[in-house]
Order: sequence, then C-alpha cells, then structure tokens
Amino acid sequence: MSEKHVGGGCLWPMWPHSATPNHEYCGKKRQDGQSYCTQHYARSIRNPEDLPETFVPRKIAA
Repeated sequence: MSEKHVGGGCLWPMWPHSATPNHEYCGKKRQDGQSYCTQHYARSIRNPEDLPETFVPRKIAA
C-alpha cells in the first residue's frame, strides 16, 4: 500500500535509494510518536555494532 499523499501515514519513502524521489510513501499507520510504521521504524534503527557503510556518490550522466 503506497499513497502519493500520506495524511498521517508512515513516511518511509517507497522509491529506490538512488532514484529520483517520486514522493510515494508507505502510508501505513504510524507508531505513536514516530514518523514510520512498526516495520519501517525497526528498519530505521542502526545497530551500533554494525560497521558503517562508506558512501560513494554516483556521477549522474549529463
């Protein structure tokens, strides 16, 4: 379930990380006091024991 306009729903973006945003969000019921539903809130928390991933910017062709 994704919705273009999420009046109070989960704000987890539903487009691929490297893609241009299309502003479609999960839209499921948010956890109290959070921006995300239960599933996406769990995905948003990093384990401090995990090694950080190095960000390598991609060059976009002209």
